[in-house]
Amino acid sequence: MAQQQCLDKDIKIRPAEGRVHVFFDDAEIISSTRALELDEEGCPLRLYIPLEDIRPDLLLDSDTKTTCPYKGEANYFNLRSATATAEDAAWYYPEPCPLVEDIRHHVAFYGDRVRFERSEI
Repeated sequence: MAQQQCLDKDIKIRPAEGRVHVFFDDAEIISSTRALELDEEGCPLRLYIPLEDIRPDLLLDSDTKTTCPYKGEANYFNLRSATATAEDAAWYYPEPCPLVEDIRHHVAFYGDRVRFERSEI
């Protein structure tokens, strides 16, 4: 694998407050108290959920890959439930740039494919 050139940018990563709930196909599919918020200027606030908090049967590997000069190469997942599938609905950085090392082993979801809610712990 070629080493990636990662650029510096003002990206803030912090723990998400409370419990994060993720809904897909009208059902709660994830509940996590360990989500991270990634705040990147010019982009929507993203929630990154630890892989360990996601049932493996919900995520199917996709062939899609993209590259971000600030985060590295992203691999994608298709999201599935008993009655629906959303292609390339989630992504993760298996080898994130040092700038965003905290999101290693975390998955982000497109907000138009899932619904997020938060609750107090």
